[in-house]
Amino acid sequence: MTNLDPGFIDACEDEALHRIAAVQPYGALLGGRVGDPRLRCASADLADWLGHPPEQVMGRPLADVLMILAVPSDEASVAVLTEIISGPPEEQRGHASKRVLADLVDGPRGRLDAILSRTTTDWLLELEPALPTDQQQEALRPVPHALYRMPHTQAEWEGHCRLFALQMRQLSGFARVMVYRFLPDGCGEVVAEEAELGLAPYLGLRYPASDIPQIARDLYRMNRHRQIPDVAAVPVPVLAEAGYEPDLTLSDLRAVSPVHIEYLENMEVTASLSFSVVLNGELWGLIACHHHEPRPLPLQLRERCADLVQVFSLGVAGHQTNCRLVALSDSDRNIARLARTISDLEECRDDDYRIRDELLALAQADGAVLADSLGRRPVPIGKTPAPPDLSALLRWLDEAHPEPLFHTDALPSLYPPAAEYQHMASGLLVVRVGAFTGQGDERIERRFLWLRPEQPQTVYWAGDPRKSTLFDNQSQRLSPRSSFATWLETKTGHSEPWSESVLLSAKKFRNLLLQGMNADLLRH
Repeated sequence: MTNLDPGFIDACEDEALHRIAAVQPYGALLGGRVGDPRLRCASADLADWLGHPPEQVMGRPLADVLMILAVPSDEASVAVLTEIISGPPEEQRGHASKRVLADLVDGPRGRLDAILSRTTTDWLLELEPALPTDQQQEALRPVPHALYRMPHTQAEWEGHCRLFALQMRQLSGFARVMVYRFLPDGCGEVVAEEAELGLAPYLGLRYPASDIPQIARDLYRMNRHRQIPDVAAVPVPVLAEAGYEPDLTLSDLRAVSPVHIEYLENMEVTASLSFSVVLNGELWGLIACHHHEPRPLPLQLRERCADLVQVFSLGVAGHQTNCRLVALSDSDRNIARLARTISDLEECRDDDYRIRDELLALAQADGAVLADSLGRRPVPIGKTPAPPDLSALLRWLDEAHPEPLFHTDALPSLYPPAAEYQHMASGLLVVRVGAFTGQGDERIERRFLWLRPEQPQTVYWAGDPRKSTLFDNQSQRLSPRSSFATWLETKTGHSEPWSESVLLSAKKFRNLLLQGMNADLLRH
């Protein structure tokens, strides 16, 4: 859809972000192997934060390093860290488990907060300035009760998103906060926004999938938040003992990809802060915070914002569940009745057009087709293509998509002849029900097709998605797009997408028909 250079996509996906071997300069990093408390790596700026350069601490146990500080560290917390490092990592689903320790040590730059993370093989301890006293109250601010309310209607859902964006902006202090949802095709859309007066609105704009490569999405899925306080900050190298390559997958301080830095600069963003919304282990979307000047947010405040996001994610999950329940209420009874009477439609014996309407309503479609492997003429219902076109479409489906359930909301892009009738069949849902007769390998198969008409869409992109990537011939490197001016695209050959509830109804319908076919075969 965005006509991207495949080479650029491959380059982005091959960029080993977790092996970048550098951190942002707003803190210090220590690391080693799980089960071994000895330090195997440290950021080059360690002396600025702990008073000891990396070469003095490399190979020493973490507890010893923290205890040699001029000002005594929290001995109980150090003991906890050592115990965690020595034990096996917890099973991960969604966000990785991390341990936050406030005011762990006192260094040359004052009190430092710490966050400990572990992969299956490596541990990291990251230190950064502790939360100032005058901000302690913000970190303890309770989550507003309104965010715990479950949205039921679409209007309540939109209001819920707006309220959340407002609360996040007040807590974080960023100039812009956006609720960014991923769509089924991988693109992202801003569904709620709170911003300073004078900033151009991004609400409703769509961003191509290439803006956030899959490797970056995986990192977002594993980490609750990602901070870039200053895009102009110079990265600090991570020094490691010979043969050891630090894994920064779970690092808060991890340095930023040059491509992403340029992307933010093109957006005129100086500081960014992102929080991931994860549902059932999958990345639903992001909460993106932008600012026009450097803005580091202390660890405890970031964690408090992440707690707010966690409450918001409960609202997302609840809203999705409620939508499914509403869509499926009373549908089981209708599906069962339809399955019992479907043979009358196939034999053209029905005089009750209500059954035809129910078949269309099952998939919220304008047309349907019933066909079988017995050679009988397909039965069209509602708005369907001409018989020769239907026959050709059925042959293509038999060859290209023999699976039990198939659906698309862009049939002409998969089957070009459908462009001739895309006004009535841009969307296609197919259910196949087959059973063996018991006479050798003879098999009876019934096919049910539902058709949806073309629904032209006007999409507002944040910049021309066809120019998502550029190649700089002078520097011989790939760069992100530089324009985010609103760009309109009219999409044709697409129908309204098939919802999760419709697909679930289609699966139930198929299961009931399969049970009926098998019962008939047993009786005979």
